[in-house]
Amino acid sequence: MPRSLQAGFLLHHHNYQESSLILDVFTQASGRISLIAKGARQQKSQYLGLIRPFVPLNISYIGSGSLKTLSHVETGREDSILPGINTYCGFYLNELLRNFIPVEEPYPDVFLNYLSCLQQLKSSQVIEAALRTFEVELLQAIGYGLQLEFDYLTQLPIQATGSYQYDMEQGVTLNQDGRILGETLIAMQQGRYTNDRQLMEAKQLMRQIIDFYLQGKPLKSRALISKLIQK
Repeated sequence: MPRSLQAGFLLHHHNYQESSLILDVFTQASGRISLIAKGARQQKSQYLGLIRPFVPLNISYIGSGSLKTLSHVETGREDSILPGINTYCGFYLNELLRNFIPVEEPYPDVFLNYLSCLQQLKSSQVIEAALRTFEVELLQAIGYGLQLEFDYLTQLPIQATGSYQYDMEQGVTLNQDGRILGETLIAMQQGRYTNDRQLMEAKQLMRQIIDFYLQGKPLKSRALISKLIQK
């Protein structure tokens, strides 16, 4: 029997056989799932033009194996267009989800955070702040919680004017040669950034942390964004 409709977003797709697609979809209720959309590339397909990145979807599917069959899809009414470079930032979010969210494990809070971040990217708000907040919340949700609230050596709260260094295993500690200010760590805790230095330091720290957990695996979207910025 088909399952009831679930809210979801397309993360990635690739061609399968002559006319079908394999979809990687992130749903609110079931997490990431792999679906085959049979005949989706045919001109008369019921799915033609519906399954696109950043478009809110309502889907149902059948099957009990690791690859299920898409049985129905509806799209939300929201505009799916991300302006300019924000499109690649959206692909960056998708790539993070594909790397960090295991298949068929629900993460409803991450789904809502993803939706919130997409909405900010669509409105061209401060995208760096939106991306940093999503990164922090994602790692916390999957159990890689960042220790940003106190010095792991002294157990004292973070001092806004202090300089800190970050240890991947322990967290942060005061260090006169540290490259991240306490006010940046506090901004990351609260998800509220007040100046460009905080955003720059948070970006550098999150890149270091994400690269550590990816164990050297490159992110294609990050490379594309860097090239666009250089141009």
